[in-house]
Amino acid sequence: MQGDTPIKLLNVATMTDDQHQLLITQLRDRRLQPVRAYEELTLMQKEARIEKLEEAHKKQLVMFEKELERADRAIKKIENRYNKLRIIKMEIEEM
Repeated sequence: MQGDTPIKLLNVATMTDDQHQLLITQLRDRRLQPVRAYEELTLMQKEARIEKLEEAHKKQLVMFEKELERADRAIKKIENRYNKLRIIKMEIEEM
């Protein structure tokens, strides 16, 4: 604010309405500066956490797909084994 120095401070009682508004605005801006910094840091932390979770999700998804393929192969083996057993049983019953 013009005329306000560390040596010569403006008197609040003699300030104009515009100067009062400017003072209030400056005080609000000063007060909000650490709040904005905190919000920015929180947002950065949240984005980092999301990125880390997305990476873990991708990794788990790859592992899930591999395990699902193994399970499909195992089920196919079981089905083949069951069919062979049925064929053998049918041959036994025919004799």
